[in-house]
Amino acid sequence: MCVYHIWKERNARRHGKSWISVEKLAYQIDKVMRNRITSLGYRFGNKLEGFLRRWFEITG
Repeated sequence: MCVYHIWKERNARRHGKSWISVEKLAYQIDKVMRNRITSLGYRFGNKLEGFLRRWFEITG
C-alpha cells in the first residue's frame, strides 16, 4: 500500500500533474494503513492482534 501511494505520487510529478506535499502523502498513507489494519477483523488471540498497536507506536 505504501509503495503504491509513493509510486502514484511519483508518476503524478513526473507527468506534470498536480502533486501533494510530503506531509499530506504521509498522512494519506497513515490513514490507509490504519483503515486496512482495522478492517482485518482483529480480535483477541489473533496473530495480528498487536499489529495495530505497533503501527500506532511507530507513527506516533
